[in-house]
Amino acid sequence: MASDLRSDDTAALPPQLLTSPIEITGHLRALMQNRDPLEIQFNDRQQVYQSYIVEVDRENNRVAFDELIPNTGERHLLNGEAFKVMTRRDGVCITWSHSQPALADTLDKAPCYWLTLPAEIIYHQRRDAYRADTLPEQSLEVYINSAKLINPISGRLLDISATGCKVYIKSAITPLQPGQLYETFSILLPGGNITLSAELRHLSSDEESNSTLAGFKFHALNGASQRIIERFVYQLQREARRSDDALF
Repeated sequence: MASDLRSDDTAALPPQLLTSPIEITGHLRALMQNRDPLEIQFNDRQQVYQSYIVEVDRENNRVAFDELIPNTGERHLLNGEAFKVMTRRDGVCITWSHSQPALADTLDKAPCYWLTLPAEIIYHQRRDAYRADTLPEQSLEVYINSAKLINPISGRLLDISATGCKVYIKSAITPLQPGQLYETFSILLPGGNITLSAELRHLSSDEESNSTLAGFKFHALNGASQRIIERFVYQLQREARRSDDALF
């Protein structure tokens, strides 16, 4: 690991076990409102499925999941196979488990699956840098190149923090490899274009939508680039607060 890293995604606060129903429903509602994807893996199965929370019903002690992608997981869900849920939000990893059969239903004329609210969730702050989502109207391009790539790869910036970012790539097939350092990583930001090195930390492909989500950690970030990122993240934070204020 390079010595110039100032912080690491995995070096932060220890995990917290949350058991308060108020805290649990609060976090689940935040995941629902922000449409954060859930990674679902059934015990003793290799396939990882994706879904979203579409409703949190504290009065009836239940939570509704959207359809699973791929949809073969819905059979395991209805059969009551135990599974683990993992998701990330603003640098926090949240996990919990279910071990009861789901109830198939419809919500706003769309299929959903009801499950009992988890009695506990594990809340793990994995980094201290605020990660800001880019705005829907923004289309910020990212270019990735390396001696190990035959052709450069382009993508769209989804979120960014002082330590890394998430990139959307319009292809389910990519030569990118987790753990690999890419020497030329360029982001076209409103405050200026920056070029640095970045290590691929996470890769998730979806053949159904023909797309890939890639999470990168920045390396060799100089002062000028750091200031451009910090200004942009602060701008996104202000926009997010304005949007939240407008809801109340």
